Amino acid sequence: MILAAYIESHRVQVLKAQKRLSDLLQQDQAAKKRDDLKNLVYSTSGNKIDSLDQSQVNREQKKTELIAKSDRLQEELNQVIHEIVAVDKDLSQIPSTIEALKKERQEQALQAYLLHKNIQSIPGSADEDKRVI
Repeated sequence: MILAAYIESHRVQVLKAQKRLSDLLQQDQAAKKRDDLKNLVYSTSGNKIDSLDQSQVNREQKKTELIAKSDRLQEELNQVIHEIVAVDKDLSQIPSTIEALKKERQEQALQAYLLHKNIQSIPGSADEDKRVI
């Protein structure tokens, strides 16, 4: 009975000790879960975020390079279009130039024919005339 009375008198202390042990166990489990989640956040999520940040930087740099390339190609295209317009202008002038050259050739041929027709044969030779002089 003394033992039962002793246990009964310390029952509140025992229950409090059990409660504290239970609370400590729950607190340790919560702390471990917290630490595991922190590690997970810093390792997995942190790596993913860093990877995505780097990917974003790389893609923005690539976009800038592509825009610059597009600008260079647009300038080159504009230059080619300008050259095409110049060649088209030259091509459009060729038929009229050919026609003018043909007309000039006909006039020169006509002048040569008229000069040939007007040339009269002069009797004697130049050597003979030189000897006489």
